[in-house]
Amino acid sequence: MVTIPGPVGLKVRRESDPQPAFELGIENPGGIYASPDGRQAVYWSNSELRLIDIAPNAKPHTLFAVRANEGALYLAWSGDGTGIVIAVNGTAGAVAPDGPPAYTALRAVDVAGGQQREIVRVQNASVLPLSWDRQSHLITAYQASSSGARSYYVIDEAGTLIRSDAGPGLYTVEASADGQQVLGHGDPDDVLRVWPRASYAAGIELRSTGGERILDAHWRPGTAEIGVLFENRIELWDASGAHRILAVLPLPSTASASRQRGGSVRGGLFFRVDGRALFINRQIDFYPDLGAVAVDLATGRTAPLLGLAPAPSVFIGR
Repeated sequence: MVTIPGPVGLKVRRESDPQPAFELGIENPGGIYASPDGRQAVYWSNSELRLIDIAPNAKPHTLFAVRANEGALYLAWSGDGTGIVIAVNGTAGAVAPDGPPAYTALRAVDVAGGQQREIVRVQNASVLPLSWDRQSHLITAYQASSSGARSYYVIDEAGTLIRSDAGPGLYTVEASADGQQVLGHGDPDDVLRVWPRASYAAGIELRSTGGERILDAHWRPGTAEIGVLFENRIELWDASGAHRILAVLPLPSTASASRQRGGSVRGGLFFRVDGRALFINRQIDFYPDLGAVAVDLATGRTAPLLGLAPAPSVFIGR
């Protein structure tokens, strides 16, 4: 996994050892995106998207360069790890600095050879890619806005676009690893919306017991299960609605003291790429962060993760 121990540099460490195993030979990026198998990653360096192997002494190379009068940040790997779809925003002619871009062009790039092509262009909208299934030749994406996801898109590689109204209130949207299902979460914070790739309207809402606030939720790789984090436990939900508690995560007394001061507990989770373990970070307002916790999915056993808390950017899974 990759951690950021300071203002410069990314280091790779093992689960069992807080000391770095090696350092990636890259400058500190604004964001790093792992391939589905965790063996490669891409990151932005100014206007260039660079590709690097997660291995000692690896050297990055430029995979994609943003053109003049355009900008880019968001992307999605294809499920098989052979390609990337990038959301490129047109900056010329934008209506207002805080408004949508003049357009979003979804451009597909082959990882092996760097060949690229534009799939579709959506005017006056900020569109974020979710998944790319190269076997079925389908891309999914959503339109982001200040009120959450406004539209959901299914796009074929020929550029045919099917749009559905979505949200409001879905501030976090994520496709499953196989691209077959989509998960949305936001406001209200006790609800997850899950829908099949082909139809937002066919989705269902999954609610927590007693309206309890959901801190974070993500698909478990290789399954139709969702990891759902609460303040004091982690649950696994099935996309059909079944719930089960995976592990209890006791809170210290500072959680109550924080609530008395108007604070709350916050947290995030992420899975290993093989779906066999997950990692949790939690924070209590006004107090030091809680230590990171690793959870074994087969047994529910938990263990503190020594050293710096990991970032959910890259995990090799071995």
